[in-house]
Amino acid sequence: MDNTVSGHHFGVWDYVVFAIMLLLSASIGIYSALSGGRQRTAEEFFLGDRKMGIVPVAMSVVVSFISAISVIGTPGEIYMYDTMFAWSLLSYTVGNFIVIRLFIPIFFRLRITSVYEYLEMRFNRTVRTICTIIFSFQTIMYMGIAMYTPALAINAVTGMDLWACVVSTGLVCIFYTTVGGMRAVLWTDTLQAIIILLGVAAVVIKGTIDVGGLGEVFRIGREGGRIKIDRFGADPRVPYSVWSIMIGMLTVNIGTGINQTVIQRLFSCGSRKRATQAIVLATIIKFFTVGLCIFSGVVMYVYYVDCDPYTQGVVMSKDQIMPLMVMDLFGDMPGLPGLFLSAVVSASISTLSSGVNSLAALSGEDGVKVLWPNISPRKYTKVIKLLALVYGLVSIAFAFLASHLGQGVLQLCLSIIGITYGGIIGVFLLGIFMHRCNSKGAIAGLITSVLFVGWIKIGSMMYPSSRGKNSLSVEGCPVPNTTDSMLTNGAEWSETTISAPYTDISSLPEGEPVSNSGIADFYAISFLYYSFVGVVICITVGGIVSKITGFTDPDTIKPELKNNLTDALFCCFPESLKRRMRCGMDKAKDDDDDEVDDVKDMKYFNGVKENVKEINGEEKKKMIESLNDKHPQKFNTTV
Repeated sequence: MDNTVSGHHFGVWDYVVFAIMLLLSASIGIYSALSGGRQRTAEEFFLGDRKMGIVPVAMSVVVSFISAISVIGTPGEIYMYDTMFAWSLLSYTVGNFIVIRLFIPIFFRLRITSVYEYLEMRFNRTVRTICTIIFSFQTIMYMGIAMYTPALAINAVTGMDLWACVVSTGLVCIFYTTVGGMRAVLWTDTLQAIIILLGVAAVVIKGTIDVGGLGEVFRIGREGGRIKIDRFGADPRVPYSVWSIMIGMLTVNIGTGINQTVIQRLFSCGSRKRATQAIVLATIIKFFTVGLCIFSGVVMYVYYVDCDPYTQGVVMSKDQIMPLMVMDLFGDMPGLPGLFLSAVVSASISTLSSGVNSLAALSGEDGVKVLWPNISPRKYTKVIKLLALVYGLVSIAFAFLASHLGQGVLQLCLSIIGITYGGIIGVFLLGIFMHRCNSKGAIAGLITSVLFVGWIKIGSMMYPSSRGKNSLSVEGCPVPNTTDSMLTNGAEWSETTISAPYTDISSLPEGEPVSNSGIADFYAISFLYYSFVGVVICITVGGIVSKITGFTDPDTIKPELKNNLTDALFCCFPESLKRRMRCGMDKAKDDDDDEVDDVKDMKYFNGVKENVKEINGEEKKKMIESLNDKHPQKFNTTV
């Protein structure tokens, strides 16, 4: 195979395919704005009137966390190192089961819009406000970087104008998210999920054929050390081992159960049963999609096995290798490079639209309604649409800011996400499962967690750990030439590190750690453990501070705010055994009677029940009495 440096650029048909994708996305927003209730209520704008189907919700959950950084970064990571990250597929599956059992019953029981409403019900408004602010800053930073980083890689390899890509995709996303609300976001995410699958699948199929078939991919991949899933060592300094991935990524995936972006989509299903089905479907789709990205990295290694473009100087970052391979594979096939560009941009748009809609919901529920409690429904809807517009523009602005930040500052911004995520997960776990924990303990646990993990991260930047890499070869390059580069526009590239909580692995170090000494060994702990360490610190400190300041009486906490680990995770065990396993804690509330969502045409707006057809007077009276008993703070309604 002649792996020469490609001189292809995007052609007219590539831009046509890209433009069609943007046009279809905008059209979905227009259709959503003109159909149904026309996004006139907050319920419809944020939750699709709680009537969305399982398939679009599942697709949206998947693409919300398969960003463009994953589409081009995951293959690059596998190319440079190995397939240990495949263990994340198992952690994701197990994590989603835990989410279904631990968090979904609580949030659907309360019928809230913002997951952080729970923290006010369980603790107080201060805890809710702190966590809301942290999540908002996390999301804004991530959206901006998720737009900028992949656009920079594509720009460097294909010559496509960097800011034309960022601004055009950003504005289209803001348009359909603001105009069409959750309905537009879900259906556009579905379209974009299909484009992502088609784009990555095209690369895998064509690349596999060109290198001689699946047999050659597995043979060369094994010989080159790229196919590896048996790193069982317990050294916490190894970035990717079975234990670091299963513990760290499992913590991250459990955290999706308290992530506003995910839970808001599940709320749009309307019932706990349908939300559970959506999670199961999303698990299957993401398993296949991430698996395809991982396998594409192996194919990419085999394709360039004798002529590594990174060593040769053709590319400056491993994130650029996938776009380079696309141009080598499809450069003479008009439109196909545009399909891959559409896949990468679709992933960026999905990340942005998910974040914008979620931030608008948080600001509305946790900010606007608090500062303006008597706002009319119509005016409230207009305000939250304006907020969605503002958040979208701020994200684009942060993408511009990211282009001017030095590598260290940019890494620090990204690290803040991983530093704070474990603490937020810990606060929710304290509230749901530690029934004696009080608000002082929750705040102390969160602050201590952030400071401790932040200290580790800063230490790792001061004492960077050296790690080995797998071998790469340029022996098969016909004309080794480090100046003949695909960096067609001379763009500068700063290789960055994407940290948890998101399941992206772009530009993260791998390999066995070189021995350090003293405090440097402590700072060399794998970044995958950050969230887990944060959770442990938060729960430990939260429990101790609650003990010192006076435990909360569990009987004063409403049953709908509590869950029990034994009942949640060991639901199939005999009751006699579960009673002993509870260690004196209350039995979890039975949710069988909580599926009020299944009543035909039941609609809610801002917690006020509307009249429903096909329900007679006596049934309606019983239903209202039941709602008032379960949710007096939200359904204080009379017949």
